[in-house]
Amino acid sequence: MTVSTRRFAVGALMMLGSATALAVTPVTYTTTYDAARYNGSNGSITFNDWGYTGPAGVGANDFQVGGGFNASRLGQKQDVTTLAPDLLTPDAPQTVSHDFTSSNYFKKANMDGQVSFFKWAYTTPTSHFYNMQIDKAGNYFVAKSDMQFGLFDVFKYTNMRTGAGAGIPPNEVYDTGINFYPWAMSNGKGWCGSVLNSNPNGVGVMAGQLTFDVAFDVSVTDGNLLPNGQRLVAPSNSQVIPGMVMRSYGTYSVNVYDRDGYLQTYSGSAVMNNTNPTISPLDANGEVINNSSNPALDANFQNHVSFLGGGVIPNGAWVYNEGTWDMTVAPDQSAQGTTQGQVRASDGAVWHDNSFKGKAFLMRADGQRTLTFIADDGHSDYVTTDAAAYASLAAVPVPAAVWLFGSGLLGVAGVARRKRANLKN
Repeated sequence: MTVSTRRFAVGALMMLGSATALAVTPVTYTTTYDAARYNGSNGSITFNDWGYTGPAGVGANDFQVGGGFNASRLGQKQDVTTLAPDLLTPDAPQTVSHDFTSSNYFKKANMDGQVSFFKWAYTTPTSHFYNMQIDKAGNYFVAKSDMQFGLFDVFKYTNMRTGAGAGIPPNEVYDTGINFYPWAMSNGKGWCGSVLNSNPNGVGVMAGQLTFDVAFDVSVTDGNLLPNGQRLVAPSNSQVIPGMVMRSYGTYSVNVYDRDGYLQTYSGSAVMNNTNPTISPLDANGEVINNSSNPALDANFQNHVSFLGGGVIPNGAWVYNEGTWDMTVAPDQSAQGTTQGQVRASDGAVWHDNSFKGKAFLMRADGQRTLTFIADDGHSDYVTTDAAAYASLAAVPVPAAVWLFGSGLLGVAGVARRKRANLKN
């Protein structure tokens, strides 16, 4: 794949808390996908960054500030737990297909908190990223064991049709037949703009991004039937995706044709932390209004954030420890594998084949951010920490239920690991 950029609109000088920053002209990043590496699929995914930049001017192509995360200079910690859809998404409704009966469609579905995968859709389940560490330069570090996803196995359809035919088809919760369970294959790294706000727990403009290697364990379950009445049963299998990126700012547009000529097309916009999703945070030039005058800032949505990321499942990837939950992506992906299980003599990596190669996706989620720690000597290299940050942190303690939920997910993950190991034996 290749990446290019295109600049448009006009930049302006903005004030961010007590730090002054020059707003960057919005940039559109285009990633193109070639048929050889994506099972005949071709097309592009674009990302418009809204002119938003993080600490020290880092942007969409950057995943560390300076020398990277420094644990000895920890400034903050936070948790993010996904929320049920509130149907307030700024994204356009989308028509999606039932996963086994291509003639049945959910027309004009509300896509708040939904994942688009090929021609299907899923509602993001309760998932939890906890102990997300941010150093004073703004670098993220999230251990892979601290990224706990739920099982994607339903689509909560809300019909947004109006006028003639409104309400057809009716709203429903669809029990999907093709399910998937994501798990992180690497630690996460990235940057967070909260270090540019004097109160990182206040109602200010802030966003960030995180990258990590991920696998989707796909299974066909729940007793779904094919049109001929045959029950479909299959073991889990992992779709390995190196370098997944999730962002809490910007707009994605996916336009990728699969090998059969089907256009996988969907788009989505993030909702920045502390902003009302029904109000645009952008000015007339498409730039984030990067100060306290942003009309989308709303105390009713304090620490509410949405994030999203898109991609195409590649043919496969070189991995170590193939077939285990300790499987990791090899740093060198340059040699293209052709046979599942093929061993690369240079470093012992094994070629892992993806069965859903060439299928595009756009993951969307709404979340609740909870700041759990601010360093006594301040959280940032760029601004002085406001005393209100400590006061607001003390006023919003981490609910015990969140920690119990996190430990519960670890238990679920353990069960899933044992189940997956049994399937592979």
